[in-house]
Amino acid sequence: MTATVIPVRLGERSYEVRYIGKAADIAAALQPVKGKEFALVDAKVDRLHGKALRKALPRVEFIKIPSGEGSKSFLALEKTANQLVRHGATRHSRLYAIGGGVVGDLTGFLAGVFMRGIPFVQVPTTLLAMVDSSVGGKTAVNIAAGKNLVGVFHQPQAVFILPALLKTLPVRELRCGLSESIKTALIADAGLVATLERRPYEERKTDIDYLAEISAASIRIKADIVSKDEKEQNIRAFLNFGHTLAHAIEAKTGFRGILHGEAVAIGQRSAALLSRRVAGLSAADETRIGDLLRKYRLPATLKTPFPKSVKVNELVRLMRADKKNMSGDIRFVLLRGIGACELPRPVPETELLASLKEFQTLGG
Repeated sequence: MTATVIPVRLGERSYEVRYIGKAADIAAALQPVKGKEFALVDAKVDRLHGKALRKALPRVEFIKIPSGEGSKSFLALEKTANQLVRHGATRHSRLYAIGGGVVGDLTGFLAGVFMRGIPFVQVPTTLLAMVDSSVGGKTAVNIAAGKNLVGVFHQPQAVFILPALLKTLPVRELRCGLSESIKTALIADAGLVATLERRPYEERKTDIDYLAEISAASIRIKADIVSKDEKEQNIRAFLNFGHTLAHAIEAKTGFRGILHGEAVAIGQRSAALLSRRVAGLSAADETRIGDLLRKYRLPATLKTPFPKSVKVNELVRLMRADKKNMSGDIRFVLLRGIGACELPRPVPETELLASLKEFQTLGG
């Protein structure tokens, strides 16, 4: 893929998403800071790429973060903050987030509150983080009541994407990134949906060029949305398509056994069904969405996280904790058509229960 630079236009908080060929390009593109620099790196990424990353960033001190959703917690936040203090971090320091969405969220939140705010740089290493969480400045940790309920908006200084890192990414993780790319296309770009449908895709072969092309198209959409609505007062809510049920599934499973992108795929299929029932999405478009998810081997029914029937009223209870809700109503981002999204709307509980019961009847 040729050199690609995607601007995120936010006035004095503007930055660029840069596709680069090697990690050494990161240091070359950044202005130095007065304080010490630290990289929070996912432990699995460190095992695979740590030596090359340290060589590329010789003035950066690396701190390993345990892999998994457990590191998106106040416990991990406090532990890492104490490590930074012990190693000489100051308000003039800079952090680097090197990993997937968990490390990106933890690092961004920590950068937003450490010494009342220091700069940070995103270096996403999963396709999911590349197309979604690394761009836009949303940072958060999980609490017992739900996912991402405590956090801050803190924009990165820059985002650097190394597509070559995807060669070592497990297949399930690649699927998760494609799930978020499908979501982004469905809400805003019928042409990108058609590309995802039309282009051949062999899962056994990691087509870096295709994944870079799809990720860049997804990032352009997200960058445009974020530039118009940084704090999610309006159209940025479109990016939550599929996430209301997804977060309930993750909470119900205790973040075990199912990955975020897989839960979002199930949430998208369910939201497509709900969109057909209440928002005017055609049955043909609902079928297209299900077929597209299956093409990329993504789960599209509740049978994946719940082999045995799950009580839909329990999922509804968990959905009540969603951040989009207002005045006790459960609100959903729905589609009028492929590439045509609408702002979150309240869905009556009777309709929601009926929709989920219909969704439970869908096969694989």
